[in-house]
Amino acid sequence: MNAFRKRTFTLPLLAESLAAAGLHLPVLLASLIRSSLTPALREQVMLAVTSVNDCRYCDWVHTGLALENGVDLTQLAGLLEQPLESLNDDSAVAILFGKHFADSQRRPSAAARDKLRQHFSPWQRRQIMAWIHAIYYANLTGNSADATLARLNGRPVDGNPFTQALAGALGAPVLALIWWNSRRSGRKAMAGL
Repeated sequence: MNAFRKRTFTLPLLAESLAAAGLHLPVLLASLIRSSLTPALREQVMLAVTSVNDCRYCDWVHTGLALENGVDLTQLAGLLEQPLESLNDDSAVAILFGKHFADSQRRPSAAARDKLRQHFSPWQRRQIMAWIHAIYYANLTGNSADATLARLNGRPVDGNPFTQALAGALGAPVLALIWWNSRRSGRKAMAGL
């Protein structure tokens, strides 16, 4: 049986990520109401983070939202292969910064932060960071819940079972809603065939 190897929370990372997501929540809500950046960019940034953390729940939700907002997923996949330092397009910088944030496990380099600063105003950077903190927390919450499910199914899982179960429990209502909605959407799609 294959081991579950997705990135999950440690207790310090859970505390740090939950605090960061909470602190950025007012900016996140404000950006949903009146953003100075496009919904398409928001979804691209969230998918960039998710591409690193591989959360099936976030991938499902944000792929659908990206498509609704006109994102070309093939183009996005190609962009994610580029080095951040080589780009000067504003959107590409934000997207690859999100990927770098996740790759570095919440520790982006000074050069990456400077690149983001060169392309976006302070308010825009705050919005981008709010999206990144929210999706990073959501990704690892989903993965931690899946680690708990994998462990219950007898699969080998790395990490602390208590922390993974705690994170999964914190996200359970949202994750259950996403799971139920994906099942319902799948049944509707199958009925239309």
